Amino acid sequence: MSDKLELKDILGALDCGAKEVWDELTAEQRKGIAFFLLNRYMSSVRTSNRELQEHFVLATNEYYNKHFYSLSKHPKLLWQLLAICSHDSKKIMFHEWIGHKKAPANKKTRILEQFYPDRKADELHLMSKLMTDKDVKDLCRQYGMSESEIAAKFK
Repeated sequence: MSDKLELKDILGALDCGAKEVWDELTAEQRKGIAFFLLNRYMSSVRTSNRELQEHFVLATNEYYNKHFYSLSKHPKLLWQLLAICSHDSKKIMFHEWIGHKKAPANKKTRILEQFYPDRKADELHLMSKLMTDKDVKDLCRQYGMSESEIAAKFK
């Protein structure tokens, strides 16, 4: 076995309910398994079968996610819990990554982006929550915007 496991191989083994695979992995392969990320993958499956989608979400939450942090020092147990989240069909499924949704940028955030292009989106979002409209308008004036340009930005 190579020292690098592919994600598709890990998810395939878990879909087949292969609890014993953990014992077959090398120490290096075991270190490469990111259990926190597997939680996100195992809970989502792309299929038109709603019952199957619900099964993966509910099983992952019930068996794996519920006590993830208290069991994080027991990787073999985490592997086995993920393996029992599989479906009875033992069919390899397509698990897609569902990322965190980003908050939509508001007017103040878009204005602040112009003045602070090096800032991260979450920093700009926080700044827009902390600053009042008056604060942002004052900042626009400091950067040389005319009153008509400022009014257009806040329409």
